[in-house]
Amino acid sequence: MKFFCHIFQRTNKITPDTSDAYSPSAAMSSARTSTSRFLPNVTLIELFQSQGCDSCPPANKACIAIAARNDPSQLLLTYEVTYWDHLGWPDTFGDARWNERQSAYAAALKQRSCYTPQVLVDGGSKPLGSSWRNLGAVLEKARETVGDGVRFERVEGTSKISILGDTRRQNLVLAVFYEIEPAPVRILRGENKGETLPHRNIVRDIKLLGTWQGGAQEFELPAKRSGLEMAVLVQAGEGGPILGAARV
Repeated sequence: MKFFCHIFQRTNKITPDTSDAYSPSAAMSSARTSTSRFLPNVTLIELFQSQGCDSCPPANKACIAIAARNDPSQLLLTYEVTYWDHLGWPDTFGDARWNERQSAYAAALKQRSCYTPQVLVDGGSKPLGSSWRNLGAVLEKARETVGDGVRFERVEGTSKISILGDTRRQNLVLAVFYEIEPAPVRILRGENKGETLPHRNIVRDIKLLGTWQGGAQEFELPAKRSGLEMAVLVQAGEGGPILGAARV
């Protein structure tokens, strides 16, 4: 389904994380004085969907099947949007921030509207063509370039991550918290009434760690959260392509 969102009027912008005494000057130290451990880069799959949309279950099923392979070179993130809640079923994992994230992609990709289901690979930099059903073929091709351009290293003995590579622009460094496999949800109203929907890698929160402008920079990671996994993304601005991503 399509939703005609205000794609050029985004208000819920990502703001820097201050909950863990984050300091940009400390986080973006270019000096590398500690032992580092390489973190494999992944191809990022982002699914925007809603429990209230009857077009979403097939795409959700396909993405879950890909995630179930546990391929270390791929990562699925699922965002539950809220703009279909008025159809009768408020999404139990819905968050209006993901409406804004999808809206930013729509603006960057010059789309007239937001819609569900929508699947993006590396922030739309690897087009799926006319349908999410082309996802498998796109992911196979993405194996040829995964890890190009951006390198992630975990600084041993610290809570820092080092990002290395060449770029001439300012990029966002994001920490994403996601729940791997929450309990299936029984839908009681709306278009999917009577269905029990599984979910995988539901995004719960995103924190901005700072900006990266090339070279080697260190960023302080937020504390781990109970029941959630964390990944770090490097994105070329709001709605821009994903330049690199790694599980932490």
